[in-house]
Amino acid sequence: MSMRNLPTIITSTRFILAGIVAWLICYDSNFFTLISVILFVAGSLSDALDGAIARRQENPSKFGAFLDPIADKFLVFLVLISLVFNRDSNALFVISVVIISREILIMSLREWMATSEKGKLVEVSSLGKVKTIIQMSGISLVVGAPLVKDSTLAIWTYFHEFSLSVLLIGAIIGVYSAFKYLKESYSYLY
Repeated sequence: MSMRNLPTIITSTRFILAGIVAWLICYDSNFFTLISVILFVAGSLSDALDGAIARRQENPSKFGAFLDPIADKFLVFLVLISLVFNRDSNALFVISVVIISREILIMSLREWMATSEKGKLVEVSSLGKVKTIIQMSGISLVVGAPLVKDSTLAIWTYFHEFSLSVLLIGAIIGVYSAFKYLKESYSYLY
């Protein structure tokens, strides 16, 4: 394995981790829940790791740059879908629909804009990075919420609601950043 391929290999592991986490969420087991939280956090952090390694390379892989956002979305989408099907929460369903719809819209916009000379307009902004960090944190908290449901501490009584609130904040930032992307690219849509 060459160092040139390392970021792409790290990126590829997110596809595997997504499937494992989504599968583990299907089981009502504290052990599986703990493992799923650890694997989801590892997958989330691998995004920063592969990016840092790729930026240090003089000639980063174009395939890796293509694969990275797909792996990110796959991890988020698959885990959110598994959570919606395995947790009884209308709020989680609505937040997940908003997050997934926003990501599909922006991926489509980026794809379309890449064919024009103004493709740079929809590159990831700092607001998009904040959105990603908050959403990944929220998903981690939602995945791990069953671990604290039986806690006798009063502070943990509303942990599920707290975790959904963090995810909702990430979704709101995502919608806001999507409007900014659309506004910036509006004049090039016709």
